[in-house]
Amino acid sequence: MKLRQAVRLLPHMAFCASLFLVFTACENRAGKHSQTAETQDARADKTGHQDWETIVEVLLHPRCLNCHQLEMPLINEGSPHIPRVERGPNNMGSGTMQCRNCHSNQNNPVTGAPGAPGWAMAPIELNWSHMSSAQICKLLTTPQDNGGRSPESLLKFMSDNPLALWGWNPGGKRQPVTIPHEKLIEAMKGWIAAGTPCPPERTSN
Repeated sequence: MKLRQAVRLLPHMAFCASLFLVFTACENRAGKHSQTAETQDARADKTGHQDWETIVEVLLHPRCLNCHQLEMPLINEGSPHIPRVERGPNNMGSGTMQCRNCHSNQNNPVTGAPGAPGWAMAPIELNWSHMSSAQICKLLTTPQDNGGRSPESLLKFMSDNPLALWGWNPGGKRQPVTIPHEKLIEAMKGWIAAGTPCPPERTSN
C-alpha cells in the first residue's frame, strides 16, 4: 500500500522539483542581471566624470574663460583688457567702448585685435569666473540658474558656433585650446549620455 502511494507521489514530486529548479534559475538570472546593470551604471558614472574633467579643462582655458567673466573681459592668457571695457546692457560694451569698435568677424592682421562672428562677452548667466569645477557643472545642469540652457544646447554651441570654434584657431600668438575639438565633442556626448554627473564640491577643513 505504501509503495503504491509513493509511486503515485513521484510525478508530483518531480513537478515540484522542476518548479524549484525553474524558480532558482530565474532568481539567479535576475541576480546576475541586477549585478550587470549596477556594474554598467557604475562604469557609465565613472566615464561621465572623466568626460566632465575634459570638458571643464576647456571651459577654464583662457580662450573660453576670458569672455566668461562678470563685468570685464580678459585678454591673451588672462590679462586685464586694455583699454578698459565693461559688459554693458547687451554684452557688447558700454557707452562709446563697444566691442565692434575694435573687433569684427575675423582677426585684424593690422591691429592684432581678435575677431569672430558674434564677438561679445558671454551672457552674464554663464559667468563662471572664480567657480570650481563642481560649481560650473551645477550651473550648466541647472536651467533656472543659467538662463534656461541645457547641456544639449552647450553641445550645439561648442560643436558649430563660429565664436566657440575660434578658440581652436585664435591666430596671432594666442594659445589655442589644448584639448582637440573632436575630443571635447566626444566627451560632451559621453557626459550627457551618462546623465551629466557632477563632481562633489570640495570642502576645506
